[in-house]
Amino acid sequence: MRAADETGSLAERVAARLDSLTTTELRVARYLARHPDEAAFSSAEALGRATDTSDATVIRTVKALGYPGLPALKKTLQEAVRERLTPAGRLGRRVDLVGSDPDSLLSDVLGESISLLEEARSTIRPAQFTAAVTALRGAREIVVMGTGPLAMLGRYLALRLTRLGYRAQVALPSGFLLADDLIRLTERDVVVLVLHEQITVEVEVALDHAKEVGATVVLVTNNLGEALRDRVAVVLTTPTGTAQLYRMQATTLAVFEALVLAIAVTESEPALRSLTLMNRLRDDLREERGR
Repeated sequence: MRAADETGSLAERVAARLDSLTTTELRVARYLARHPDEAAFSSAEALGRATDTSDATVIRTVKALGYPGLPALKKTLQEAVRERLTPAGRLGRRVDLVGSDPDSLLSDVLGESISLLEEARSTIRPAQFTAAVTALRGAREIVVMGTGPLAMLGRYLALRLTRLGYRAQVALPSGFLLADDLIRLTERDVVVLVLHEQITVEVEVALDHAKEVGATVVLVTNNLGEALRDRVAVVLTTPTGTAQLYRMQATTLAVFEALVLAIAVTESEPALRSLTLMNRLRDDLREERGR
């Protein structure tokens, strides 16, 4: 085996071993090479299901490709994902692909957002959406946790829920202060986890603690649903586009709007009372400011 085979990219390793892999191993290898982002965060069992093979075949294939094991392959792929998904990197790729003309960029962004929203019709299962609405309606308190820029979208969801009269707060996405947001969780609470690409230490801690206290977790994600399915109660899959381009959050925002609207419709009386109170307080504030 050539030394280059041991240090090459996943695609290079697969190409170098086409003649030595069995039929099932080749199926797994080609899937890994074509779906590196999914492979980076999937278990052997999930990859076995995706390739119609088995977890043992997946592990055997990974070793045949020159990796010590699946964790080593996933670490390599996750590092590549992180490098590729920096905001500057994604924006640069989008500019390279569609140019810098404002009209072209607007048309491209709108067109891709429409496509992603259409795709969401099939990725978001009605039963899961209903389960999310039911969980939020019955929550004593709702904690929204988003990583990176998604924390801003999480803040928007928490604000909309608060205006409907729900106790909703945004958890700090990183650092020791996250413990202050998690310590109050009970079995009557719901954690809305907005997460697309990376499972951080903070996410791991939040998931473990939610399980320990019995809190319900609703996951809003692009491609981590399979990786975290056994650790959350509800998965809402919101497509955000290909990893080579600047991420689109139209579907994430649309799902948040749909959740809020569904809750407002099913809980119309308390929602109207809360909104009426908010408008009265706003009027009082205007009067005070005008004095």
